[in-house]
Amino acid sequence: MPEITSIGALESTPHAEVFDVDAPRTVRLQLEADQRMPKHRHPESNVVLYVLDGTLELTLGNDSYELEQGDAVRFDGDQDISPHALTASAALLVFAPKTES
Repeated sequence: MPEITSIGALESTPHAEVFDVDAPRTVRLQLEADQRMPKHRHPESNVVLYVLDGTLELTLGNDSYELEQGDAVRFDGDQDISPHALTASAALLVFAPKTES
């Protein structure tokens, strides 16, 4: 049976766990305008970030990308990551465990 959650009903900030099960970990990130998450890594994951609302500047390693509502980006979590809200923003992140190839 599927697990269904309303993203809009999640209230924790800046991170809200979407599902109780942690694989793959799914989080709603909500940032106020000009709020920035410090550089960090998710070395065991491939990450998908989908912008639900607002505009984010996403720094990956030494490069930055401006993302708007509706944009999706997929990246390796084993690099410095720092999202910065250019406007009040919400994004959905999925942390998919890496598998051996």
